[in-house]
Amino acid sequence: MNIKNKVVLITGGTKGIGKVTADLLTSKGMKVYVTTRKEEKVKDNVLLLDVTNEELVKKCIDDVIKKEGKIDVLINNAAYGLCGPIIDSTTEEIIELFDTNFFGPHRVIKAVYPIMRKQGYGKIVNVSSYAGRLAVPYQGIYSAAKAALSIYSDSLRMEIVNEGIDVCTIEPGDTKTDFHSSRTYTQGFENNEKAKRAIEKMHRDEQSGSNPKAVAKKILRAIKSKRSKPRYIVGLQVILVTVVRHMFPRKFQQFLLLKYYGLN
Repeated sequence: MNIKNKVVLITGGTKGIGKVTADLLTSKGMKVYVTTRKEEKVKDNVLLLDVTNEELVKKCIDDVIKKEGKIDVLINNAAYGLCGPIIDSTTEEIIELFDTNFFGPHRVIKAVYPIMRKQGYGKIVNVSSYAGRLAVPYQGIYSAAKAALSIYSDSLRMEIVNEGIDVCTIEPGDTKTDFHSSRTYTQGFENNEKAKRAIEKMHRDEQSGSNPKAVAKKILRAIKSKRSKPRYIVGLQVILVTVVRHMFPRKFQQFLLLKYYGLN
């Protein structure tokens, strides 16, 4: 598929996976717009957007249409993490995380869908996580939101397949970015030694994880495909974990996770 001059919108694209993806797609001749929640960072191809605000979502999409007249590819990448015991998580914390990580992509898709339908073409790439397939202790709320996004994407893909709009999900494993710096923590987290030990292990794994370029290349592959796969996993680690998940029962998988995070 010829991707040159395709118009791309990436939410949360000023750092991490989003920025690396934007740089790669731009180098391939695509017109890329990224978003930020900070007004001081707004410039030519950086647009103001908070995915929890429907008015800002509409304005952001309108801005791209005014400049380019179309949106060929939407990449939903904006997200953050919440760490700590599930039992200590407040309802407000859970709602806030889902508002960004799950309802945020839905708001943007709702705004872009009529445009893509009128065009008769579009590609929607939702950046989920392998954590949406594998429950991780002390990161359960984040995992639940990513699992919801992946299932949402699978269903949406089937519902609009005949409208020329392709939907897929990218599920990276540990990726070497500064994602941990934007994590939030449940109240009292600092007094829970088991939780602290598990999250510190997650941070170390991320810093030795896959290069974000691997994720960007997988996103590019999905965009270039006339018909993408429903889901793409990224990283040798998640390939190995997938093999283990298919070979062993869930009870044994959880035993391995408890041992891995030093919790048993």
